[in-house]
Amino acid sequence: MTATNTLAYPIHSLREQVTALEAAITLCLSDPKTKPVHRLRTTTRRIEGQLAMLKIVPKVPRHRKQAGEARKLLKKLRRAAGDVRDIDVQLDLIDQIAGQDDSSELKDGAAKLREKLEADRKEHAEKLVKVLEKRQSEVTLALEELLKALKPIETLALSATELTKLAGRWYRKNLPPEVNKKEDESEYLHTVRKVAKLARYIAENAPESAKAPRDLAAGFESLQQSGGDWHDWMVLEEIAGENVGKSSALTKVLARRNRTALQVYRRHLGEFSG
Repeated sequence: MTATNTLAYPIHSLREQVTALEAAITLCLSDPKTKPVHRLRTTTRRIEGQLAMLKIVPKVPRHRKQAGEARKLLKKLRRAAGDVRDIDVQLDLIDQIAGQDDSSELKDGAAKLREKLEADRKEHAEKLVKVLEKRQSEVTLALEELLKALKPIETLALSATELTKLAGRWYRKNLPPEVNKKEDESEYLHTVRKVAKLARYIAENAPESAKAPRDLAAGFESLQQSGGDWHDWMVLEEIAGENVGKSSALTKVLARRNRTALQVYRRHLGEFSG
């Protein structure tokens, strides 16, 4: 294996993500189905991961203004896509629960909640399209300006060792203080999940042949997923409680799933060392 096969090229990766974002926007404008919306949301996060990494890479040219403008616009897109994506996940979880329980009370609650969420999705999907129509040209221009500012380091290459250290350092630096865990554990755990996600995207700059950063990325992804599972069940339990009642059969099942997922995430976090 040659050294070149394990090098990461951050600006090349950023360009690829910008292209992927443009494609995702086009697809969502045509029809905001589940996969394009998910791709749109994920790609905005991946670009944010690139920007986070470039803040700690030495000798990067000035790009603070361009990065700030890009982040501001990406956040608008991510939030709009997130509202739709979250409902898609919630609908899948409801189907999962309803398919495992023959209780008529639970199925009635699931049907009622599904109807409500489907109406919400339609509304949020329409809002997403409006946001994309309004912001598409701004996003394109902002990202072009960002790439222009970074052109002097177009060929910047990071070794597998350098990238592994960068991803690990960024993760540790951005973890919330332990005191936050005592004050509000849910918010603390939610923040850790988001930090792990961006750290994963930083590490995933490495090609498949670069074992160390790819192994680290897999670790971050696993932590992110267990945290995501817990958060999805928690949010759905809250929504069910508000719409079909806290004492309903559906909400009780969701509460159990939430507790189990939380235990798994806590254990995973305790075992993880990034």
